[in-house]
Amino acid sequence: MKKSNMIIGLVVLAIAVGGVFLLMSKKSGTGPTSPSTASSNASAVAATITYSKSGFSPATVTVKSGDTVAIKNATTEDMQLASNPHPVHTDDTDLNVGSVAPGQTKTFTVTKKGSFGYHNHVDPSDTGKIVIE
Repeated sequence: MKKSNMIIGLVVLAIAVGGVFLLMSKKSGTGPTSPSTASSNASAVAATITYSKSGFSPATVTVKSGDTVAIKNATTEDMQLASNPHPVHTDDTDLNVGSVAPGQTKTFTVTKKGSFGYHNHVDPSDTGKIVIE
């Protein structure tokens, strides 16, 4: 009986240690993340578009199909990156990143070749262009 209790205790301990390890890896950023919310790795990001009170900078960016692009919100309000035309956002759905909170950076991968306009869905007068080769 004592041997079975010891085995049960070791199994419970192993599960607890595994759970703690999993929680720690997620808090430190080493666990799995969603591609659209992953922290941008400077070597993996082909271009960064910054959204500020002045609009998108650079106004036009050129990247290659398959590249990862970062969108950084440098304002104090939420913005929503979306493909033209407004409000249907159908020209290049890779650009439909959605909401980006103040100070947040999101990444996305472009695949469709061509020249596409995008805008801040919250303020559609703020526009930019991406050329995907």
